[in-house]
Amino acid sequence: MKHIAIVAFDEISMFHLSVPLAVFADAIPDCDNYFSTTVCAERKGRVSVSGGLDLFVSHTFDELSNADIIIIPSWPPTKQIDVSLKEHLQHAKASNKLIVGLCLGAYALAYSGLLDGKRATTHWKFSYDFRQRFPDVDLDTNPLFVVHENIITSAGSAAAIDCCLHIVKSVYGVKFANQIARMMVSPPSRTGGQNQFIDSPVVHRPSDTRLAKLVDTFQGDLSTSLSVGQAANLCSMSVRSFTRHFKANYGTSFITWQILMRLNAGLELLESSDASIATISETIGFSSEQVFRKHFKAQFDCSPQAWRRLFNNK
Repeated sequence: MKHIAIVAFDEISMFHLSVPLAVFADAIPDCDNYFSTTVCAERKGRVSVSGGLDLFVSHTFDELSNADIIIIPSWPPTKQIDVSLKEHLQHAKASNKLIVGLCLGAYALAYSGLLDGKRATTHWKFSYDFRQRFPDVDLDTNPLFVVHENIITSAGSAAAIDCCLHIVKSVYGVKFANQIARMMVSPPSRTGGQNQFIDSPVVHRPSDTRLAKLVDTFQGDLSTSLSVGQAANLCSMSVRSFTRHFKANYGTSFITWQILMRLNAGLELLESSDASIATISETIGFSSEQVFRKHFKAQFDCSPQAWRRLFNNK
């Protein structure tokens, strides 16, 4: 039997807290034979939950020392981590315990220094903020979850369920994990490599007016194809300087960013129109329907038609 300690804090989302409890306790028949779960906080007593609810916690962070698996189901992005929690997490890492940051829980792991030099993920919407705060973390916002040594981080919301099911699968096997998924009326766990369904890429406006002008130009006409050299000229920069500035602002290369922007526009058209795939690919600036399909499959792990069937409400 594996003992799981789940970290709670004031104003934690009930949804995020309930995900690991649902997977490791509520959905498992005779769960005491497989996992034991404990919720702990900085101090015993009342913990406020978002939505006006209160939770009574009977265990402090000292309980983390007894856990085989530590789960942080979320974390406020601007909140520095408590010294006691940081020390417990660092000790757990050194002891090779499994440490899991679900969704924004990756922030707590990053504040603890556990993700420095490591690949990790979090909710795509916070990718820019996360990169600015933790430049030493190799953030990849494409996967549903990332396993690096004894640390797992997951994307947002439903991806946390996939991450927890992955843990069940790694301990007790695929059959048992699928039984839990069925109990939760959830699809069998998706692989970590499957991409997040991203509502829209974060297109913040750069403080550098040169980059802002470039972004406006491209967004105004997605059919415009710009090489890195042309983009650098528009920004009055050398190619080397432009490449460095763009990566610092967007966390990816200019060419990759162009592809992502076009794909996002394609998603909107697939969801809101009946236009053919060929028409959409031309509208958003891909050289051919085949190129559009190739990039779409690589990014979202499904075809444009499959996406339309899932999300088109027309």
